[in-house]
Amino acid sequence: MRFEQLVAAVVHDLKNQLQALLDYEQEALARIPKRYHSHLRPILQRTTRLKNDTMQMMSLFSMEQNQQFPMDDAWPFDTVTDAIEATSLQFPTLQFENRIDENSQGFYNENLLQLALVTLITNSAQAGASEVTISADDQAGLTLTVEDNGHGFDPRVLDGEKNTTKNEGTGLGLYFVQLIAERHGNDQQRGRVEYGNRPQGGAFVSIYLP
Repeated sequence: MRFEQLVAAVVHDLKNQLQALLDYEQEALARIPKRYHSHLRPILQRTTRLKNDTMQMMSLFSMEQNQQFPMDDAWPFDTVTDAIEATSLQFPTLQFENRIDENSQGFYNENLLQLALVTLITNSAQAGASEVTISADDQAGLTLTVEDNGHGFDPRVLDGEKNTTKNEGTGLGLYFVQLIAERHGNDQQRGRVEYGNRPQGGAFVSIYLP
């Protein structure tokens, strides 16, 4: 077995083990009295974070190996709903608004795009946001926009001098989302990411998929 195949197998097993641990923790949460939930919930949140980070690591490894990610017709409303469910356990106080029309459609790798959305939601929460709104425009390709009411991007991020405004995590979240966007497209046009601060406060990130 080649080294990269061994690494991929180990990381894949790690992801499965973390999912099994999450299932056990959720079952325990459902069984124990509510007065003990505050003790178990932080463990559940950290396990969720570890699983999401492992999924990110798997995707980065696959990109580095130039593996192909199949594209297909997909529905952004469902993709966003899944991303919200994947992060709501980790950030239970975060309020979400999914403004996407259920009939909106796109052509993308659903696993990659969901992982990009999970990354952006995590960034918003760690940047102090209490509300996250996600919208879409499928008139020319697909544009997904994540907006929050946090403290916004550091000017150094907007100037390209650094990748993050938060102290927790790798600080590579935005770069990771850009890599995912660039995986989509054709010979004439590639996906891209635009981001900035909103006039009313908070930040936005838009993912453009041709």
